[in-house]
Amino acid sequence: MRIFLLRSFLAVMWCPWALTFVTHNVMAPPRQHSTELHWELPRRDFQHGLLSGVVGAGALSTGQKRAEAASGITSTKPLADVKMVRLKLPQGGFGREYVALKLKVKGSGPYDFMVDSGLTVEMITPHLQRMLGIQEGKNRLSGLAAGGSTVSNALVPLTGASIAGENEDLALPQLTAAVTSFPQEHIDPSHDPVEGMLGMEVLQLFDVDFDFPKSRLRFYKPGTADTTGLVEIPAVVINESLLIGIRVSTPEGNTQPIIGFLDCGSTFSCINWKAAEALGLPPKTDPSYRNSPAVQALGIDGRPLLLPTVKKQISFVGDPIVDPKSGKPIGFEKPPSNWKAWDPVQVAVGDIPVFSQILGDGVTPYQGPAALIGLDILSQRRLILEAGTDNSRARKVAVSPN
Repeated sequence: MRIFLLRSFLAVMWCPWALTFVTHNVMAPPRQHSTELHWELPRRDFQHGLLSGVVGAGALSTGQKRAEAASGITSTKPLADVKMVRLKLPQGGFGREYVALKLKVKGSGPYDFMVDSGLTVEMITPHLQRMLGIQEGKNRLSGLAAGGSTVSNALVPLTGASIAGENEDLALPQLTAAVTSFPQEHIDPSHDPVEGMLGMEVLQLFDVDFDFPKSRLRFYKPGTADTTGLVEIPAVVINESLLIGIRVSTPEGNTQPIIGFLDCGSTFSCINWKAAEALGLPPKTDPSYRNSPAVQALGIDGRPLLLPTVKKQISFVGDPIVDPKSGKPIGFEKPPSNWKAWDPVQVAVGDIPVFSQILGDGVTPYQGPAALIGLDILSQRRLILEAGTDNSRARKVAVSPN
């Protein structure tokens, strides 16, 4: 059996199941697993540190940030159109290269920052904190490390940040950053060090165009990105995490859809065993998994966890179709006729803690099917994440049809 070392992090926020993984914050998908799969998402209690202190003193509200980001802009031209940096993986790395851009802070830099839709707030390295002279306050973010030990990271305001453009920079509002080291900091000798990560706190302010074929990142005023020729996928903000979820299905559309969140901070995709069953894959005991490539990780108890991989092609379905007589859902909208499912990839399969614990409601571990959609799938095509609104969790994701 060929084993890939797990070099990307799976999206877990501040409840790390491995000291070697940077962690993310994700929320619960729908508790039920039925034909409905409505976006009824339980809220979580963050008083124990999952998001405690994320909005610190002086931080702007989401609505204020959007207004500031878009103030005075009436054109549909992008506010910023920058080169998409791809961080090369080490030999034996599994999946596709991370996405990064250049960021300035108070005129210094530019610094390499990863772009991560599986991260809620921003992150900066202790090295950058020292260089910029950012003082730590009382706000901290804490959680469990491998083996059950507790780790704590400072939360600091990040002011004066701007996306470094080729002609002019795009100023960002005050952000909130966790101070921590992470494996990707030194992953690519051509971009060493990576000094931080931009999460959904920033990405939700704009329509963000991940133009993978042209290696460009574009940031638009909310609602102005041109999605002509793209397929719009109904999506939802997964509770306070700000992460974006879609209904994942097979190309045939003949299986029960599952919740899948979009994570461009993971080099590969992963599903749990319930999702494998829902997507028509063999059961956990099937001998075919013993001969497949696998990725190695650590469980929350600190012990090695081996995740088999299987080649799988996935697609999506739209909103529920409701019977006009009974008012009950009878299925889901199919993708348009010009849509072609994403190319097959080696998907990791396993009940990693991100699915059972972080996707729970804060009290009961989540036991339903779930998927993490990583860069092995997302980077196949152009992808636009549309900005959210303050009064709705509904979102739209636009993807090239083929």
